[in-house]
Amino acid sequence: MASTRPSPRRDPVLLYRIQSDHAAGLAPAQIAEKHSLPVYTVTQALRRDSRPRALPDPYGLAQRRPDHRDATLLYWVGYVAACGAVYDGAMPTLVLDVDERDVAHIDALLADLCEGRPGCEFCQSSTRGLQAYIRDRDLGRLLLRWGIPGDDRSVSVPIAFIPSSLLPHFVRGYLEGGRGTPPFGTKITPTHAAAVGKVVFEGAPAFLDALRKSLRPHAEAPGTLLVRRSGAAVLTYTGRPALRLLRFAYRDAARSLPRADRLRQTLHAHPRARRRG
Repeated sequence: MASTRPSPRRDPVLLYRIQSDHAAGLAPAQIAEKHSLPVYTVTQALRRDSRPRALPDPYGLAQRRPDHRDATLLYWVGYVAACGAVYDGAMPTLVLDVDERDVAHIDALLADLCEGRPGCEFCQSSTRGLQAYIRDRDLGRLLLRWGIPGDDRSVSVPIAFIPSSLLPHFVRGYLEGGRGTPPFGTKITPTHAAAVGKVVFEGAPAFLDALRKSLRPHAEAPGTLLVRRSGAAVLTYTGRPALRLLRFAYRDAARSLPRADRLRQTLHAHPRARRRG
């Protein structure tokens, strides 16, 4: 019977463990034996790029104290996790489902995450709408290490990879990258806190279950997790818990959608309005 174990390139937790074992002093052959992998696979996982990269991998981030720069980077990890997929191959390609109102926002992503100027093309999909194709080998490989899903969208970023201090930025990115989910995936972007009655996350069930546990102290409610027949899931917060989550996600918005500016200002400037709902 064929193994159902994912390729190490598609198993970010395994890649993290390989790096941890190497840092603990294990040789590649020992790591390979421990995880029942070919030595070549381990050496490839441990290979480092010679040039500096804007986005650290999860293990590299865990070895230092996060700073303001990491807040922007983790925002993009959340954004890409919500609306993107990495198609693996000789040239890993990041494909993003883009709201037509946010085309210019992709320029900010390229400036923050990519060295040089990678190829980026916009195409109209008959099933997913407007999409951005970003061809950058280093970025694609890094996003695989973060757990960005493939075309089946059946997995996502392990929440354990997100430092608690950076969770608001990841959550903000995930909310803003949502297509078809409130508050930013609908036709009308709310301009004040009192207009937000619902916050919805869509994704893989295991990912959303872990996210729900991490968000419970901030929402002061568990949220409602529903798994659809398709296998995808939605995590929903309404009323006060929804507003609490928005305050949490925007408490220090280093990067966010331009069309969310007015909402962000009301979250910070009008405490009474924030308590409504």
